[in-house]
Amino acid sequence: MSSVDPLLPCDGTMSADEKTSSVKDKRALAGMTPEQEVCNAATMFSPSVVAFLLWMFPPTVYFWDWRSGLVTLAIVLHLPFSVYYHAALARRALDDAIDNSPRRLDQTFVHVASILISWAVSSSPSYATFCSMINIYFISRLWVENEAGKLERMLNVGLGTLFYGLGGLFRGDYYNFVCGLSYFLGGAAVMFAHLGGWGHSIMHLCLGGLMYHVMISAGEWNS
Repeated sequence: MSSVDPLLPCDGTMSADEKTSSVKDKRALAGMTPEQEVCNAATMFSPSVVAFLLWMFPPTVYFWDWRSGLVTLAIVLHLPFSVYYHAALARRALDDAIDNSPRRLDQTFVHVASILISWAVSSSPSYATFCSMINIYFISRLWVENEAGKLERMLNVGLGTLFYGLGGLFRGDYYNFVCGLSYFLGGAAVMFAHLGGWGHSIMHLCLGGLMYHVMISAGEWNS
């Protein structure tokens, strides 16, 4: 009997289409489907919805000042870059899901948001300046030739978030720091767990909880 697989061409090799399908699609981020990327784009509105609801129903009459406004600005600035990146991934419009400018811009504005929030929640201009400088360094690592790898990028995002959170902790806002940190760590855990590709969307929803406590920390300072 012949040892040649009848499902393969007569020379025993795979066809071009079969080879393509067997190779991981570089246009997909962590193997997520277009439908999951649409969900990723939609769930990025979670922090903006939180900001809108707090604008409509402020917890105190003194809630809206320059600090809460600065957090809102941070949220609004980051939103379009993140939504565009995930929408492009959904359309498979990027040749490489990682090595592209939309991804770098998305993460750049994560750090821009961290700079703004550090000024909103910290009582120390010196500490806020430190947060700004370290986030500027993190941004530079996204755009240099020997760009930061995945582990460094994730660590930098985590540090940028932790540093602005510490600004609130240092002035004694323990409750919002612990609650915000819980949302952040919970979101990171489900993202790394992947959950069949849905972990990223759940992480975005957790950002809504994080931003709620950041905004409360900033806005209730004067109450």
